[in-house]
Amino acid sequence: MEKLILFLITFCLVSSIKGQINTKTNISFEKKIPVWMAENKVPCLGVGIIEDGELKYVNVFGELKKDVPAPKNTIFNIASMTKPIVAIVTLKLVESGQWNLDESLDKYWIDPDVLNDTLHKKLTTRYILSHQSGFPNWRTDNKLKFEFEPGTEFKYSGEGYEYLRKALEHKFNKSLAALSDSVLFKPLGMNDSYFVWNDNIKNTRFAFGHDGQGDIYEGQDWGSVNAAASMLMSTEDFGKFLIYVMNGAGLSPKLYNDMISPQVNVREHVARCLGWGLVFDLPNAEYAIEHDGGNPGIKTIGFILPKSKRGIVVLTNGDNGIFVYNKIISESLDLGKAFLDISNNAYDAAVIKLSNEILDKYVGTYSRSDVSGYNLIIKREGNELIISGDGVPFMTLVPESENRFFIKGFGYQYEFIKDEMNIVTKMNIYEKGKLLLDSKKIK
Repeated sequence: MEKLILFLITFCLVSSIKGQINTKTNISFEKKIPVWMAENKVPCLGVGIIEDGELKYVNVFGELKKDVPAPKNTIFNIASMTKPIVAIVTLKLVESGQWNLDESLDKYWIDPDVLNDTLHKKLTTRYILSHQSGFPNWRTDNKLKFEFEPGTEFKYSGEGYEYLRKALEHKFNKSLAALSDSVLFKPLGMNDSYFVWNDNIKNTRFAFGHDGQGDIYEGQDWGSVNAAASMLMSTEDFGKFLIYVMNGAGLSPKLYNDMISPQVNVREHVARCLGWGLVFDLPNAEYAIEHDGGNPGIKTIGFILPKSKRGIVVLTNGDNGIFVYNKIISESLDLGKAFLDISNNAYDAAVIKLSNEILDKYVGTYSRSDVSGYNLIIKREGNELIISGDGVPFMTLVPESENRFFIKGFGYQYEFIKDEMNIVTKMNIYEKGKLLLDSKKIK
């Protein structure tokens, strides 16, 4: 690992479009990226910058593995940035008259788990694309169920997108991969975009995911299509996709306006539209259409600023990649800090000091309720608690009370729950007071 860090500091592989340095964007960050990557133990990173509606800059930094430089066409797992890809494919089918945003999906697919729940009759593509399906992010105990009536609340859901995939595949008798190839990838020349990998990608140019310590995650394999996550793509291809969306995505003005219009408010200055997040009230009356992605070993983000015809995509293969892409966004775009302030929904509170004896009560492993098999790890380093885990960057928990903590620069709060014997049994995670998930202490 020491050799890798040294390599990242001294080495920067610049890919296909570096010659175009007449960019208006501040690219002083370029020399800092290898240092940021080394500090955060992120082995590989791709950056694409859009100006005046064109992809003006693409860089790939780092290496695929020890002493193997990352090529310009490195393939990254883009995690949840798969969702806007699926949204555009679906909207293209709507545009051609082959699909309806607002009809019930039960005409094409009913998951056996919800067959006897009449709420499935109210489930539409519009509600799925805007995360109003009523489903949790992922089913627990291998059983899908509605948590609320579709169209009445916002809750981020990968299950919804998988439900849509099955409906599309039953209707067209084609895989989502085949549909995407025909209506999006081939027409747009996205030749490095895949729903499943092959041995050539796996063995020659794939950026395998790494944890917060810089160690590779074992068992990475993407052999089946998932509409919510795990698509494989090059930085340049996602840049092409963002430009296509910026230029209307081949949709009628009416349907395009429907796509980018708020479908449900998430919080102040943030809404969900069809397949995207919408960040508005930025300086200069600008708004951003965005999506990020995060799975174990993957942290990615891409967004466009339609008014000024700008955008950025950053793909990384490390749990701590979020810290690197935040720095890139802040330094490369004049609206970067404002965008991050709204997106990260930063929470702040007066900080107190706790004894090591108190902190040690919270140390342990916590099983997440939202994703089966994923754990959160709490450790003490000096007089600080550090949270990490499957797909979770290493972050410091800052105490605001004896059992409540927050993370500076982000909107999450962590509350440790004790039983009647004064033993810590749970950790709840909130966003600005709203419960996001609970986790049970297992050791």
